[in-house]
Amino acid sequence: MEETGLFTVHVCLDGLDALEYLERHDIQAVISDYDMPDMDGITLLRHIREKYPRLPFIMLTGNDSKETAIEALNAGADFYQNKAEDLEIQVLDLSHKITILVEKARAEAAIQRKDLILEVIGRTAGRLLKGEHFYTEMKTILKELGQVTGAIGACIGDPQHHEERSDVPELITWWKDEEKALKNPNRCDLFGDLIRAMGMNHDDDPYIIINSDDAFPSEREGLTRLEVGSDVFLPVKAGDERWGYLTLFFSEMKKELTQPELYAYTMLTELAGAARYRAYIEDYFKNPVEKSLVGVFLIRNNRFLYINPRFSAIFGYSRAEIIRTKSLPGLFQMPDAEQVRETLDQIRSGWREYAHLELTALNRDGMQIQIELYVTMLRANGSDCLIGNCLDITQRKEAEEKVRAQEELLKQNMMTSLKEKETLLREIHHRVKNNMQIIASLLRLTDFQSGNPEVHEVIRDCRNRIFSMASIHEKLYQTEDLANVPLGSYIRDIGNRIILEFEMEDGQIQYRVIENDEVFVEISTGIPIGLMMNELITNSIKHAFPAGNPGIIEVEIGMNDQQGVIRYHDNGRGLPEGFDPKEQTTLGLELIRNLTTQIQGTSRFESGPGMTCILTFPLQKTKDHEVREGFWA
Repeated sequence: MEETGLFTVHVCLDGLDALEYLERHDIQAVISDYDMPDMDGITLLRHIREKYPRLPFIMLTGNDSKETAIEALNAGADFYQNKAEDLEIQVLDLSHKITILVEKARAEAAIQRKDLILEVIGRTAGRLLKGEHFYTEMKTILKELGQVTGAIGACIGDPQHHEERSDVPELITWWKDEEKALKNPNRCDLFGDLIRAMGMNHDDDPYIIINSDDAFPSEREGLTRLEVGSDVFLPVKAGDERWGYLTLFFSEMKKELTQPELYAYTMLTELAGAARYRAYIEDYFKNPVEKSLVGVFLIRNNRFLYINPRFSAIFGYSRAEIIRTKSLPGLFQMPDAEQVRETLDQIRSGWREYAHLELTALNRDGMQIQIELYVTMLRANGSDCLIGNCLDITQRKEAEEKVRAQEELLKQNMMTSLKEKETLLREIHHRVKNNMQIIASLLRLTDFQSGNPEVHEVIRDCRNRIFSMASIHEKLYQTEDLANVPLGSYIRDIGNRIILEFEMEDGQIQYRVIENDEVFVEISTGIPIGLMMNELITNSIKHAFPAGNPGIIEVEIGMNDQQGVIRYHDNGRGLPEGFDPKEQTTLGLELIRNLTTQIQGTSRFESGPGMTCILTFPLQKTKDHEVREGFWA
C-alpha cells in the first residue's frame, strides 16, 4: 500500500493497540483483520463506530464465512473483503475502495460541517434579530465556528483599523488556547501585518488560503509568528463596502475549501456583514433617533412604519397604539387634520417637496398642544415613504403669547405716555401762542396811547413778527403731528393776518398761496421762514403798491431734489434800479439774510415786472411725498 505513494500506513498488532492509536492520531481509514488476539475485528469495529461513526472501515480477512461477512456489514463495515492470492490486484482494489471511502467521508464531513455552521448561523441570526449585542454575538459565533471546523483561532473584522481600547472594536477574535493567546497579546497586530503582506485587494475572490508550503516569504513569516499552519480569508462586506475579513486559523495545511464549506462560510460572511451594517446604522443613526428630543416618524400607505419614543411621548400614546390605530392626520384637530391630509397628498403627488406646518392637536389626556411639523418624501425598499419630525412648541407658544401680551401692554403704556406728552406739548404751544398774543395786545395798547405815526408803524411791524411766530405754535397744537408744520397753510395764515393788520380795503391786495408739493417743516425751520414771509409781505404792502393801488402777492411752494423752495412774487413796481440786497442795511433785509443763514438756505431777489424772491432750504423731514424732479429748474 505504501509503495503506491498514495498512503501512509501504520500497523497495530491488536484491537487495543488500534484504539489507542486512533485516540492520538488523525486517521482517514482503517483496514482490519477478523481473527486477532484479545479482540476480533467485529468487536473492534463496534468500538470504532461508537466513537468514529464516519471513519471508513474495511474488513479484510481470510474468513470467508457468509455469516461473518453479514455480521461485519451489519456492524458498520463499509466493505467486507476476502484476502486474495494476487497481492497486486488486492492492493489496487483496496486503493480504489479507500480512495472512494475517504472522498465520501470528506464530502460527508464537509456537508456535516456545513449543516453545523448553518445551524450556528441560524442561532446567531435569531439572537441578533432579538436585539442581542452585535459584538457579543460575533464572539460567540467565532467560538462555535472554531469548534465545528476544528480551527484553532478565528477573527472577523478589519485588523488594520483595530483599536484594543475602542468601545466599538473593528476586530473580534477568538482563540482556542486562550491562555496562550493572552501570552501573545499582539496577535491582532500580527494578523494586520499578514493582511498587508498579502499585498493586494482580494475583494473579488470568494476566499484566499495561505499555508506555509505555498506562501511567500513575508506571508510565511506571518504564519510562523501567529503559530498557525494555514489561514482562510473570506471578505466581509457591510453595505456596499468591505468591512474586513472572516479569517480561520488552522494548525494543519489546508489547500482548498469544499463547496459545502464555501457555501456555509459565505452565508456566515453575509450574516456578519448584514449584522455589522445594522450595528453601524443603530450606532450612528437609529440610536440617535431613538434618543432624539424631536419626534421622528416614518409613514407608508398612510400607516406609521416607525415612531421614536419622543413622538410617542408628545401625544401621550404608546408606540404600539399609534402604529396600530392612528394616522398622522388623526392626531390633529379639525381643520388642522384636513390641512395635514391635503399636505401629505401634495407631497406624494410631487406638487411640493416638503412642508412646514404649525398645528393644534389633542394629547391622550385631552390637553391641547401646539405642534410644529416637518414632512418630506424619501424612497425606502423600493417604495415611497413620508418621513418627518414634530416638536411640541406649546411652551414656546405660551411664552410668545406672554411676550406678546407684555409688548402690547408696554405699547399701550408707551402710547399713553406719548399722548400725555403730546397733550403737554400742545398745551405748551397753546400757552406760547397765548403769551405772544398778550404781548401783541400790550403793544397795541401802547400804540393807542402814543398817537405817533412812526411809533404806530414800528409797533405794527413788531406785532406782525410776533403773530408770525405765534402762528406756528397755533399750527402745532392744532395738528396731529407735533414735529412738522404744514408750510402752505402756515404761510397762508401769516399773509392773511398781515393784510388784516394793515386794515386795507377788501380786495385791494389779492393774496395767493400755491402748493405744488405738500411741504412740512420743523419748528426750527418754520419760525425763520414765517419771519421772512412777514418781512416780504409787509415790504410789498408798504412799497410795491403806493397810494393804495391794488396788487397781487403770490407765494408758490414746492420741492426740488430734497430742497424746499418758496417763490415769493408781487406785481408791484419792482425793486429800485441797482438794488443789491447785500448792501442794504434795513432791518427787514438784515433779518432775511440772518434767518436764511440760520436755516442753511439761500435767497435770491429778482426785479421786473414786480419783485421776486426765491428762498431755498434743506428739508429735514417730508410727509409721504416724492420730490418732483426739475420743477424749479
